[in-house]
Amino acid sequence: MSRAPALAAALLLVCFTARPGASQSGIVHQPSNVRFVFTGDINLGTRTLPDGIPPDSGRALLREVDSLLTADLVVGNFEGVLSDSGDSEKCAPKATMCYAFATPTFLAARLAEAGFTHANLANNHANDFGPAWRRHTEDTFRQLGLTPYGPRGQVAITPLIRDGAMTLVGLVGFATYPYAYSLLDLEESRAIVEAVRPLVDVLVVTFHGGREGKTAVRTGKGPEFLGREPRGDLRRWARIVLDAGADAVVGHGPHVLRGIEFHDGKPIFYSLGNFLTYRGFNLAGPLGLTTAIHLELASDGSFISAAIPSLIQRAGQGPVPDPGHGARHLLRRVTRLDFPETGAIIGEDGSVIPRP
Repeated sequence: MSRAPALAAALLLVCFTARPGASQSGIVHQPSNVRFVFTGDINLGTRTLPDGIPPDSGRALLREVDSLLTADLVVGNFEGVLSDSGDSEKCAPKATMCYAFATPTFLAARLAEAGFTHANLANNHANDFGPAWRRHTEDTFRQLGLTPYGPRGQVAITPLIRDGAMTLVGLVGFATYPYAYSLLDLEESRAIVEAVRPLVDVLVVTFHGGREGKTAVRTGKGPEFLGREPRGDLRRWARIVLDAGADAVVGHGPHVLRGIEFHDGKPIFYSLGNFLTYRGFNLAGPLGLTTAIHLELASDGSFISAAIPSLIQRAGQGPVPDPGHGARHLLRRVTRLDFPETGAIIGEDGSVIPRP
């Protein structure tokens, strides 16, 4: 039996003000199309690594791509915690294969300035410095006008208001950790989506999962692991949440781009890679290729269009346009290999459409 009714009562629905410039009087519920931009992993810098904080307060990091970060909702995966002091209990002293990211709070303003409206906090670094700094991260984003989502018990419902007409847009984040909704629990995942679906006009589910590294460009056909840590059966899970009512699924976690497929006309982006990861992330080869997905959904959540601009990131820098279109070539190749029947067709202009 579905747990949706009980979960609906328990959900803490986080509703934020409509996007700036909207009329606040005479509002009627009359849904319209919604334009999204989604990016992969973002870490603006960390005080836990040598030279981990960018010069010029990070003002140059997004300068080359901020023109791409324009939509009704601009959503990134914030990989880390805003933390100005203290030590993490996550990693043992002198550990060489464990990372805890503490981004100085002042750097968070760079996301708002570049155009981001929402930040996902359902990932493996969102609790690096414990619950107090996690709450500080959420509060800071809200003060800057960004909507955080992803902690367990929270979803984001954003009212978009244009000329007095309102569209309700929902975002739900999943990961594989106890402080977020778990994509390892298929029944709960289905129930959460079923509970949120009646409350919004358009619903997008994001996730942080899958194995990691340069060899992880292929999407697994069964459960994936990072060492012994389970990271989800992503193909099966994505279909479950789409069948439960999500209109699109957007993923990150492997630190590389992965293929794109459609299920019953709904898009699944399995990984958007590293978007802006200033220190502590390998950016060699495919790990440096990235994009900012432009997605438009109709007022009923049905797919209208998507596009993938090709970007590249090098160590110590932010993303920039890639004239070699490495991201497009990689996405086209792995999509054909992994999803020969359901994979998206990726055009020379970066457009993404379902296979006929």
